[in-house]
Amino acid sequence: MTVSRRMWLAGLVLTLAACLTTQARAIDPKFLPGDTELVVTLNLKQMLDSPVAKQYKELIDKGRAAIEGHLQNNPATKHLEQAGFDVLRDLHGFTLASNGGKDLSDMFLVVEGNFNEEKINGIAEEIAAKMPEALKISKIAGKKVYEITPPGEKRIYACLINEQTLVVSPTEDALKDAISGSARRGMKENFRSLLKTTSNKQSFSFTATGAALTKLMENAPVPNAEMVAGTLQQIDGVTAAVTLAKDIQFQLGINAKDQESAKKTADGGNFGLLMVRTMVQQKAKEDERLLPLVDVAKTLRITSEGNNVLLRGEITLENLEKLIKNIPNLNQ
Repeated sequence: MTVSRRMWLAGLVLTLAACLTTQARAIDPKFLPGDTELVVTLNLKQMLDSPVAKQYKELIDKGRAAIEGHLQNNPATKHLEQAGFDVLRDLHGFTLASNGGKDLSDMFLVVEGNFNEEKINGIAEEIAAKMPEALKISKIAGKKVYEITPPGEKRIYACLINEQTLVVSPTEDALKDAISGSARRGMKENFRSLLKTTSNKQSFSFTATGAALTKLMENAPVPNAEMVAGTLQQIDGVTAAVTLAKDIQFQLGINAKDQESAKKTADGGNFGLLMVRTMVQQKAKEDERLLPLVDVAKTLRITSEGNNVLLRGEITLENLEKLIKNIPNLNQ
């Protein structure tokens, strides 16, 4: 898919989104296809409202200006303006879901933001009348469905599921499942449990099965890719998340065999963290540039939630800046 076609598609999809204000939140699994094995969520509203973003307001403003300049060259911008949709103001977040495939055109997308349903329907009807080969309007279970066919690309399906959620699907069947809230095939329970460890307070989250990660590693230009892929095949599922708050919080998680195994792993991991803290403190005495790692190590903790094992910690902006500055010089 070319860049121009991606922009055309993104612009049209955003143009078709329009309902009431909503807070970005953790994705509800009922909207996702039953064969989902990889989910990536970006909570833009939480990020831009965070103390970190406010501290770097000048940098954020420059980023906004760059995006605005880019959007001005997008032919779909006029439709966004007609819908009263400001990407920088009204787009709160989005979630990408996949069965592990690499093709972007096969991704399932959930968009959240400030939308206006009446305007979107009006603009969609205008586009459909002028470009019937690109947009067709139909209905599924009483919901308006927009069948979008970008030039030279596969047809996709979009629908405002409710006043808070726009879904874009590569297949009509997956969209039907999202509208009904019940997937044809049940999502893997371990994967569903990992999704529950994500929340609306996180800025970014990533959850995937080991099988999906293995697929992504195929033919990847990564050293020892085959060995890494073999290791990933042994992992049932993994999750990672970052939260911008006063400090930067992070989370890593994996599936254990069962709740008892998860608890034992957490207990053993916390014992291991004691040794890590001691080692980091000793190294920092030898090289004061490692002092920020001492503070980070103190925040690390491992817990179990059901059959999930989670490592959580945080780092201050000040320590992060010190580490970034010192990392290139640590070997000197």
